Amino acid sequence: MVSALLANVLAARRPLLNQRVAEARHRTPGMDLPAFRAFVSDTLDPMCVDLGSVDEQATVAIIEAAFGIGLDLVAQGLAGPGARQPWIDRAWRDLALPMRHLLTTAPADTLGTVSNAVVRLGGVPGIDVGRWISDLATLAPRCATLEALRTVGALCAWRAGMSHLRVAALDQAGRIEPSLAAAAVGAPDQAWTDLEPRLRADRWWHPEHGVASQGRTVGGFTGFGGPFAEPPVARATADGFVVQSGERWFLVVCDAFGAVVLPATAAEFTQADARSVTALPITPRGVNVTGRDVAVRIPGDSASAALGRHSAALFSPLTHYLHVLPVSA
Repeated sequence: MVSALLANVLAARRPLLNQRVAEARHRTPGMDLPAFRAFVSDTLDPMCVDLGSVDEQATVAIIEAAFGIGLDLVAQGLAGPGARQPWIDRAWRDLALPMRHLLTTAPADTLGTVSNAVVRLGGVPGIDVGRWISDLATLAPRCATLEALRTVGALCAWRAGMSHLRVAALDQAGRIEPSLAAAAVGAPDQAWTDLEPRLRADRWWHPEHGVASQGRTVGGFTGFGGPFAEPPVARATADGFVVQSGERWFLVVCDAFGAVVLPATAAEFTQADARSVTALPITPRGVNVTGRDVAVRIPGDSASAALGRHSAALFSPLTHYLHVLPVSA
């Protein structure tokens, strides 16, 4: 059963919506129609009820657009009860009211923007997609345009752990109100004119917690869900570290907001600075990195460190983890 409002919308648009279902089944012969029906009742109906409580007339066009997009998403396994990730359903439900002003003027583009974002976020291990949705729900009412929503979304994605988006997100921040940019990085009471240069200058500085002096531990053995089949070897690059593990290569990017492990190539590893790697003894106090003792748990009596401009990556043939630390703290 669905709400009376959604039932009325579906009845009023039945010929068009039936045609869209037929087209979707033609594009995807094995489409799971029961899953789509569940998507309609579990995701579209709550959206319809929330939006209809504010503007019932505008809700009709929004639900019509959402119906068509939802067909494709369910067919691709991205929405509905059989989805590979839960994020599209949650984002649509949680963000419908906060971004209703954008849905009213551009329903398909707005839903597409949010859907693409959560699919991308959900595809990167360790990213707090739930936090991204929650943060955007708070800030979306302040986004006067879809472009502003995208910019805020990029800043919130960086804050949720997408550390490789740092520079791009900061570059985009100039397109929105400074107070909105400050709120998007979790510092609503601070001036963006103070925040922005500090965030650019020190990737390890956090607006709420100061410098993340202990850095981040990333990686893990593939047999336990990690990315590395063999203990990693790291080399420094301009923005992070290129890592070799067996016959696979990765880009590791860390900052105060999070860490990502992305695919890389053998060529990128070869081009990275092999001279950045040095041996370090492990003492009872830990490892001394650029004059600072850091307490890290690394097996054995020595480790190697790839030293970059802003970070050091500690690694050892006895562990599948990297310890990435700030060198300026």
